[in-house]
Amino acid sequence: MKKQDKNGRGPDSPEAANNESPESPKNSDITEKPDITEKPDITEKPDITEKPEVADSLASGQGGGVPGDLEEPLVAHLKEFRNRLVIVLIWLLLAMMAAYPFSEKALELIWKEFVEPGVDMAVYSPLEWIFTRLKLCLVFALSVTIPQLLYQLYSFAGKGLYPHEKRFFRKVVPASFLLFVLGAGIGYFLVLPVFFRFLIVYSGDLASAQLSVHETLSAVTTILAGFGVVFQAPLLVIFSVKMGVISYETLKKQRILAYSVLAGLALFLSPDPTFISQALVALLLVVLFEFSLILVRFF
Repeated sequence: MKKQDKNGRGPDSPEAANNESPESPKNSDITEKPDITEKPDITEKPDITEKPEVADSLASGQGGGVPGDLEEPLVAHLKEFRNRLVIVLIWLLLAMMAAYPFSEKALELIWKEFVEPGVDMAVYSPLEWIFTRLKLCLVFALSVTIPQLLYQLYSFAGKGLYPHEKRFFRKVVPASFLLFVLGAGIGYFLVLPVFFRFLIVYSGDLASAQLSVHETLSAVTTILAGFGVVFQAPLLVIFSVKMGVISYETLKKQRILAYSVLAGLALFLSPDPTFISQALVALLLVVLFEFSLILVRFF
């Protein structure tokens, strides 16, 4: 039997059904939990495409690789390097062979250009004349082979360079070659005539000038190569600025300090009791320093 309450209503009566709540408080979802799986992105990621090398690699569609660069075994790279080196050596030997028949005439022209007419050539060993001609041919062959060497190096290493690095290389190499030629030209037309004239006049009546052919040619090549290397100073400044060793603004502000360092370097490079050569070298270095500040803007 179904029990009735004190009012006489059973569990099936409509009044009892109305008193029951449709949802029990225990079963109702009172609080709604937030979705913690979705975290807001509060950090702003940097734009990596602003870097030249990353932008170049993304533009080529190769994640982090260099455009046109293929992975090859080490042996293949060594073989390619050997082949390119052989080409350079063959170029050098052919240039020496082509220059040897004209080396004797070239020595006579150099001697007449720098040495006084009354001073004759002197040879102090049986093979000195042949070695001197070969050395002159080697100097000529090197001047012709250096562009070929740079081309082969660029062809070998260019595959692993980014486009902006290739553009920088194409600017630096011609500039280096032109600066070397400019320095050698100044040494040939300005420094060597004064050097030999001062050397012969300074001997005076104390000793008769008998200049060795080999030593004379060595002095000529040393001065020409030295001036060519000194004229690479602007490129050293450019590399220092590009690598972040020193800033362009610092170089402009510290001109007095730079001039002092260059003057001390001139005293070391050209020991001369008259201090004339030191002043000329210091002036030349200062001009090169100012010229390097101009070149930095174009690289």
